[in-house]
Amino acid sequence: MCGIVGGVSPKPIRNYLINGLKTIEYRGYDSAGIAVFKNRETKVYKVRGRVDDLDKSLPEINSLVGIGHTRWATHGEPSVINAHPHTSHHGLFSIVHNGVIENFRLLKSSLIEKGYVFKSETDTEVIANLLEEEFSKAQDPLQAISLSIKQLKGSYALAIMFLHHPDKVYFAKNRSPLLIGHAKEGNYLASDYLPMLKIAKDFVTISDYQYGYISLDDIKLFNQDGTSVKIIYHATDIKAESLDLNGYDHYMLKEIEEADNCIRLLLDNYYDGQSFLFDKAMLKEIEEAENIIFLACGTSYHASLLGVKYFRKIGKKAEAYIASEWAFYPYIPSSKTIYIFVSQSGETADLIHCMSIVKNSGGSIITITNTQGSTLSRLANHTVLLYAGVEVAVASTKAYVAQVALLALLGGALKSDLTIIKDLEEVIAAQREIMKNHQSIIEIADFVASKKDVYFLGRGYDYDLALEYSLKLKETSYIHSEAFPGGELKHGPIALIEKDTPVIGLISDLKTAEPMRSNLHEVAARGARLITISSKSVSHRDDSFVVQNVPLYLSPLVKVVFGQYLSYYVALKRGVNIDKPRNLAKSVTVE
Repeated sequence: MCGIVGGVSPKPIRNYLINGLKTIEYRGYDSAGIAVFKNRETKVYKVRGRVDDLDKSLPEINSLVGIGHTRWATHGEPSVINAHPHTSHHGLFSIVHNGVIENFRLLKSSLIEKGYVFKSETDTEVIANLLEEEFSKAQDPLQAISLSIKQLKGSYALAIMFLHHPDKVYFAKNRSPLLIGHAKEGNYLASDYLPMLKIAKDFVTISDYQYGYISLDDIKLFNQDGTSVKIIYHATDIKAESLDLNGYDHYMLKEIEEADNCIRLLLDNYYDGQSFLFDKAMLKEIEEAENIIFLACGTSYHASLLGVKYFRKIGKKAEAYIASEWAFYPYIPSSKTIYIFVSQSGETADLIHCMSIVKNSGGSIITITNTQGSTLSRLANHTVLLYAGVEVAVASTKAYVAQVALLALLGGALKSDLTIIKDLEEVIAAQREIMKNHQSIIEIADFVASKKDVYFLGRGYDYDLALEYSLKLKETSYIHSEAFPGGELKHGPIALIEKDTPVIGLISDLKTAEPMRSNLHEVAARGARLITISSKSVSHRDDSFVVQNVPLYLSPLVKVVFGQYLSYYVALKRGVNIDKPRNLAKSVTVE
């Protein structure tokens, strides 16, 4: 969940390191640092805080080679001492690391016995000293890296500087993302494409257990056994322009208002005006499967809950599981099971763990992701892209919309039912109506922002959406929130209601509208302040916000826009960092 960069450039490397770290700060922002070669020494600069703080603290730097890191703390508190880069005992190696080394305590004890002194609490400093220890025997940095990574248990993406080779940056990777970017002049490393988009057009995927180095005009890549790997370049369709705010104050607001375009892009990519464009072999596998299991985390899990309903609607047996739970208690019903992995980044560690279990079971894997070339896409039998564009804000908004819309499209394709196309056009129109008339949401947000607890109620599709409402509010505003099925209210949650507690009810379905209103009256009688979000067909004149009618199964795609706006404006009112909430990282690459 950290972000790393590195590079060898004909120009001073400072701007690449700092600007690159800013583009991947969504991976963690407890602390930041860089290391560069200067006058035959390795200079390390680091701060507790954001990359902006690091930028302001740096002296003039003319070095052409360097590495950088933005941290989400896993081992050791956020501090300057624990910030990366870390340097080995005698200063030979300086490294940045994304991942978790599971056996670092055992390795550290062994190194301490050999006289190595540690300054930090991190597992990363253990790797730096292990490299130095192995170099003392091998007298070759590549050999030292090879010997060291064979001893590491866990995940790592490493960018490494070796004091006596100031023209190179070394690297190694296992279960944490790392890419090489090749430019006309120079070569670069990063956790994903974003830092390199403005300077590189060609990219190299590094596979697990591979290592090597980059220099100004060369790339060397090796397998774990030391055999050389042929360099194969690929491009990306991610555009540097997608990182621009385009006049918005925050990425979250920009991305909320891209929801309609996300659906439009899905229609453009998976429907040609006459028929669906999904992989026919993949559709056949789903049709023939006895079971469909969705595996996901966070917002993607909430989207998957709707996917379960869409697949059951067309007669498929489907279930959804939180990946971190399923990984330790796997449910493998039969060999004729399709596993659908849903992940915005395609690098979620819990899902990668699950994928290794599924592969051993012989199941077929479909990855739904926003990131072409990601680990989950490379390991899957089939990959379906979201085409949502870069999502920068840590709180996911447009990716959720794309995931739900794509799952609905898949359901339509499996039944060759083109009514989904017309239905999604209605969704786009209804979303745009909310975007044009969302001022009343700001008034609701002003009330909610002063509260310590908020509860959401829904039934059916609305309950699945209520879970996402609750997650979005708590992660952006730090207000405690929970979501409950309306029918469960009297089985415990009603005890939480106090005077003026906001209770937000979602009402979309005619058959559950009256029971839901009864639930809301029950909490109102106990002092709750009701906020009711309804579809026009089931609305009452005293409802707080009414949205246009769309087919019930797609109503979450419309009402989610209200919930995203609400979370944004509550966070804005509370004065918190909207795009980078505390303690969070967008791409969860450690378990």
